[in-house]
Amino acid sequence: MVRFRFPRIERNNGSFLIKGSIQSLRERSDALYFDPLRIVSLTYTETEAKESIWRMDLEIIMDLISVTLSCLFIVLQLFHVKKNPELIPLISILMMVILTLGYMVPLVLNFEAMFSNTRYPQNIPLGGSGGLLEVNEVIVRIVTMVAFILQFRLLQLTWNSKPGNDEQKHWNHEIRSIVICLPIYISGGLIMLLAKWIDNDYIISSNRSIWGDLRSYAGLTLDGFLFPQIVLNIFQISKGNALSYLFYIGNTFVRLLPHAYDLYRGQKNISHQFDRFYLYANPRADFYSTSWDVSIACGGFVFAVIVFLQQRFGGRFMLPKRFQESVEYEMVPVVNNE
Repeated sequence: MVRFRFPRIERNNGSFLIKGSIQSLRERSDALYFDPLRIVSLTYTETEAKESIWRMDLEIIMDLISVTLSCLFIVLQLFHVKKNPELIPLISILMMVILTLGYMVPLVLNFEAMFSNTRYPQNIPLGGSGGLLEVNEVIVRIVTMVAFILQFRLLQLTWNSKPGNDEQKHWNHEIRSIVICLPIYISGGLIMLLAKWIDNDYIISSNRSIWGDLRSYAGLTLDGFLFPQIVLNIFQISKGNALSYLFYIGNTFVRLLPHAYDLYRGQKNISHQFDRFYLYANPRADFYSTSWDVSIACGGFVFAVIVFLQQRFGGRFMLPKRFQESVEYEMVPVVNNE
């Protein structure tokens, strides 16, 4: 027996799901008997499909602009370190690794999607704009690959500048910052997973996997990419402009732009029923809500301001004066008069 309940055409109650069940009428002892199956499916009208396609066009353009700006900011940083090679050791390797992975992981996931059946043309009628969407998506991937190559080059320069410089002093500072940052990242991820498991509403209403949760947390880590640099500046008491202003301010802007767009999307009351078709600021791929959007935007702005002040007044400018200077002891040879 097959039963389906369709939503009203007017959608006055906000329902957009087809709910149904398939039940076997055979006896349990019958070999062809099966347990009842419940089915839930999305529905959308032609108007909603057109609005979704228009939104995807807009989001793919925003994604392209964001990645292009990222390439520009990385190039400016490469010119900055070429002009000031003595400042390269002051850059955090952990920050460079986080940014590099931020470009590499989407490329790997998109490459994997090419061989799977999860692409949007199979899930939503794109009409005549389907080909244009695919072309734009390919362009975004190419620009993302360029950004990854440039960022990897910046990581390589930073890595090569550390060994043998000032008796491993910069490596020691780097290791200390990693020892501080990694436990914070790991504990934050564990707390997030624990909170998700405790949340009964999440367990009932969401089909997201642990991988999806970790992906969201990785996005949050990428939003705060300046945190390792702030910690490193505290240890090495650096005062030089290791990072170009446009690099860290511009990348902060690029990372916060999706959250600003999500706030705009919320003001327009755009439904998340087609969230699997989002190409930019996917609500299921990161922390997107009014509270998270505001918190992340404020956090990113604060991090950028701290880095600006550290590069101008020193890495420990926010600490009491007795902690702002580093005391080092030097071995002095002793002369024996005997």
